[in-house]
Amino acid sequence: MAAYVGSFFLTAVKDASAPQGAGFTGYWCALTTLTAPWGSDGLKEMRREPVEFFSILFSGWINPVFLITLFVRWRRPNGRLAWVLGVIFVIMLPSCWIVFAKAHARPSVGYFVWTIAMLTAVFAGALFSEGKADRAESPPAVSAVSRTK
Repeated sequence: MAAYVGSFFLTAVKDASAPQGAGFTGYWCALTTLTAPWGSDGLKEMRREPVEFFSILFSGWINPVFLITLFVRWRRPNGRLAWVLGVIFVIMLPSCWIVFAKAHARPSVGYFVWTIAMLTAVFAGALFSEGKADRAESPPAVSAVSRTK
């Protein structure tokens, strides 16, 4: 979670045409994509460029869906809702790429830290719980080997 929070203070997006540009922080990107679709310009954009509108909208929803997914996985790690939200979260991630393409921007280090931190937080529990199941099966095999000695 520290990497996730820290990614908001790193440069997440840079202008593709300006190689040495300062870029925008993850915080700015999150706030902009969360609020832009709801303004009058955003609603006009929905009529003119629906793909761009929905890619910005879904990009803005990634952080709330991620946090809700973490909460649900914490409460019921193997529940159906946890897996559905995890799938929705992963499906939403490419919407950022559409925004990058339409805005002539390129991702920077903050974007990659943000993405990896979220994927790790959401799916690490599932990976470790599968490992626990494998270890739970090991003791009977170990005890069977120790009885033969």
